[in-house]
Amino acid sequence: MILVLEFFYYVFFASAVFVYGIGMNRAFMISEHPRKLFNGALKMFISVSSSTAISYLVADRILLHVHMTEVYPLVAVLIFSSISIFIESVVRITTKKSASEYTVSILSVLLGISEGASILEAVLISCFCIFAFLISIFVLYMIRKKFSNKVGLVLISISIILLALHFVNVSWFSYVGGMLQ
Repeated sequence: MILVLEFFYYVFFASAVFVYGIGMNRAFMISEHPRKLFNGALKMFISVSSSTAISYLVADRILLHVHMTEVYPLVAVLIFSSISIFIESVVRITTKKSASEYTVSILSVLLGISEGASILEAVLISCFCIFAFLISIFVLYMIRKKFSNKVGLVLISISIILLALHFVNVSWFSYVGGMLQ
């Protein structure tokens, strides 16, 4: 049950793209032709999950004991870069296509490591962020189709989505809710 709640929280309610802004620019650009990214979605999931697990273990087992947890982002970037380069080379050799997506993936790894309480939770949070990125591309693609690629209307729609996601977090709404109880 907790897994389902975390899925909905990180994919919809606190979407990494719409709330944290992770990959908003990239999602907006890819939403013109979303088929370009879906070829690399498997590569993103594999590289993010493996690098999150390894980075979490290094941060938890090594950096925590030597009191150097401040450098875990650097370690995570180095681990992710090496895994991503390896997987990218395998993808290029086998399919002759590039499947590179760097910023969204590394920021998802950092978010998963910083918010995960265990290695499983960190990996799941990172994968949920990637899934939220893919869903946001689909949502932006539908909005673009609806408004015939008019950028102003698409940006207004994104702001309405953000407001809808954070409507329950408004202070006056919490105050009125507390008075009614």
